[in-house]
Amino acid sequence: ENSWLRMFPKMPSSLSLLSLALSVPAFALYARSDGGKVPRLNITKGGVITAGCSHAGDFAHQFHITFNSMVDGACVFSGQPYHCAVTKFPGDQLVKATNETSVPNCDGCPDGETLVYDHCKNHPQWVDVGMLPDYPRRACGQNPIKHTECIDDVKNLFDDRVYLFRPTHDRCYLEGAVANVQALYAQMLTDPESQVKFVNDQPFPHTLPTNSTPYYNHSEAAGFDGPGECLRWVFKEDKVQWAGNFKPENVFEFNQTLYMDDFGVGINEKGFIYIPDKCQQAASMSSSSSSSSSCNMVLLTNSCHDFSGMDIDFAKYGEANGIVILKPCVGGYVDKDRFPQAHEVQRGLLDVYGQLSDDYVFQSAPHMRFVGKILREVTGW
Repeated sequence: ENSWLRMFPKMPSSLSLLSLALSVPAFALYARSDGGKVPRLNITKGGVITAGCSHAGDFAHQFHITFNSMVDGACVFSGQPYHCAVTKFPGDQLVKATNETSVPNCDGCPDGETLVYDHCKNHPQWVDVGMLPDYPRRACGQNPIKHTECIDDVKNLFDDRVYLFRPTHDRCYLEGAVANVQALYAQMLTDPESQVKFVNDQPFPHTLPTNSTPYYNHSEAAGFDGPGECLRWVFKEDKVQWAGNFKPENVFEFNQTLYMDDFGVGINEKGFIYIPDKCQQAASMSSSSSSSSSCNMVLLTNSCHDFSGMDIDFAKYGEANGIVILKPCVGGYVDKDRFPQAHEVQRGLLDVYGQLSDDYVFQSAPHMRFVGKILREVTGW
């Protein structure tokens, strides 16, 4: 028996799982590794993408650009442009900086003033899209690089593929907000017309729709498969079959405290990973095995305490197509004395607002660093 497989206790049969589900919380079903470390898997280089909706969509886009040497695509369901939340544009209206503003950091604001909260989502017309690529290209310094753990060389983005989605009844990301993300990628990819797919004609409210999600003001399922649309575009349709069966025994819980440098920044103590059967087999092979035995991976960072909802929809595709679903979780304790303006992080959201640090998009930022550590642990890169 392979040493990696011995890390996990033997899972009960499907009948036993059903019996357990009726009597205990869902999280009790997840296998746990000895010591809690996330397992090392055989992941395809060039086969890691990010995905998410709303604040998790912001983070999927943010992590894709910052860790672009490890991540080769993104599915952004309602997201704002990279570093936009703290960037002052010429058309911005400013407000007095207080502990209630939720924007403690602003790049370009005069002392005592800051940006209107969520200006990139609620006032996309204020955003100067021509300024957007400047930060990832120059923020780390040039000749020489001045910051370590910063942003990977943006040349790695040239051949990446991106799926963008904004429903027509989205009241959180107003019309133009996601179009600005498209405009940013258009300036950073080699052929954006063939590399970016932007769906903006589906009449949903603010959501990442799955087959069972109804259209706005409707009750019947619309049958729009958001996870499938995302995966078939970014991984290319000829490489992704239809969804398979979700196997609860393939969900594993790991200890995130092993990857935390700071216990007061809202990181949950546990995360989850879905490892399809074929990816468990690939992990048990020797490092000399061919790349055909490796698996792709989707990074689904979010506020979470379990593996449920759309996670399962992604996992169904994972099981059928050899795609690992890695789910780092935020939603933990926040030190309010140190971060009095981190209102969204206190609500369990990812720091896509610059509320924990002014360099919140850098690899060294609290939420970016812990997810980066977990990604490196799984891939060994």
